[in-house]
Amino acid sequence: MRLPLACRLATLLLLSLPGCGTDDPGPCKVATAAAMSVVGHSLHPVVLGRLRGQQVALLLDTGAAGSVVTPNAVESFGLPVDRDNVLQLTGIGGSTLTTTATLHGLELGHGHVHDFDLPIGGGSLPDKVQGVPVLGLFGADFLSNYDVDFDLPHHRFGMYDLSGCGDSIQPVSPPYFTVPFQLDGDAIKVEIRINGKPVEAELDSGAGLTYITRLDAQRAGVTAEMMAADPTETLHGVDESAVAGRRHRFASLEFGAERLKNFPLTVAPSAVGVSLLGDEFFHLNRIWISYPRRMLFIQPAFDNPLVHVTGARTP
Repeated sequence: MRLPLACRLATLLLLSLPGCGTDDPGPCKVATAAAMSVVGHSLHPVVLGRLRGQQVALLLDTGAAGSVVTPNAVESFGLPVDRDNVLQLTGIGGSTLTTTATLHGLELGHGHVHDFDLPIGGGSLPDKVQGVPVLGLFGADFLSNYDVDFDLPHHRFGMYDLSGCGDSIQPVSPPYFTVPFQLDGDAIKVEIRINGKPVEAELDSGAGLTYITRLDAQRAGVTAEMMAADPTETLHGVDESAVAGRRHRFASLEFGAERLKNFPLTVAPSAVGVSLLGDEFFHLNRIWISYPRRMLFIQPAFDNPLVHVTGARTP
């Protein structure tokens, strides 16, 4: 029977975290589903797995509601396609219709998943990363089953299954700060401040650039005339569309206890209508996403001159 990708990896290993409290009696148990290196210099975090014994690359995308397999991978691996199963993919440029392909026996980290169907999409993704064929991307439908650790400053990624730990966990060592978030479906919604003005944004590791909508730029006091001489950028979505924007330096971007001064943001239209904290923000911070607790644990890269932090928890 074909399974949805939301099923968990089959193997879990026990792991200890820097601090783990519990609101209830009994031990806090932490199991690891994946503890992996992040490879390549892509605008997405990339990890390696194996399919049919061959090494494959997977892009990690917290902003994609669903995971996808690329058309090139479908052809290269001869994956079965169900042309009667038509789905809609939505990305930064709009929506598109696609069919699904079936994967069998994908190994990732310490575990594996069996037969499951994935939409075919992501045609704008690279065919290879460091010579390894790209299979597709894992989106929030998969990642949201776990506590997820994006430690891109140190090129590491992990997925953990916590039980009996309550809400008082400390998954990263100090200094760090915490930020609550809301889930809109599987989208991680947070409040940021641009030039001191509040803006709702999504935390999106699959967005190569941090960008804000034109409306949010206007709220922050930046007009089209002010951006007329700014360089242009092209953004690509999982729906294979592209939108053009302007790269503008804003006086400040604030998120939780962190303030980034004179920070470049891409201002672009979006059919989805939301601003995004993208992959470049992930590279300035270790970000532990606790989906069950609706909490982010953020450890900034303090050695970066862009980063200014006040109020972080210290040892």
